[in-house]
Amino acid sequence: MRRVIVTAMCLAAATGANAHDWYQNKVDPVTNFKCCGGTDCRPIPESSVQSRVDGGYVYLPDGFNIPPDRVQESPDGRYHICENHYVITNQPYLRCFFAPRLKVSRLLPR
Repeated sequence: MRRVIVTAMCLAAATGANAHDWYQNKVDPVTNFKCCGGTDCRPIPESSVQSRVDGGYVYLPDGFNIPPDRVQESPDGRYHICENHYVITNQPYLRCFFAPRLKVSRLLPR
């Protein structure tokens, strides 16, 4: 039984690490800072994001207004946020934001 538990724990750890790996080499397109410092990134529910008319987003829990030039394409069709907290004030700040690719249909002239 102990072997089964240890194996399950190892698989869970490996899966979590692999799922987090894609953030590691990403940088914010405006600040050029790395998105992830280890545990800063995670998927977020679509209900926590509001689209803006200009192509940006608002992350509702923290009130982040994310301009379009800081939005990166998500590789899995989900929303993801990378954020951290300032040491002195403990206020959250945005490191990176990922959104699903927009499916835009264009009408071609005939």
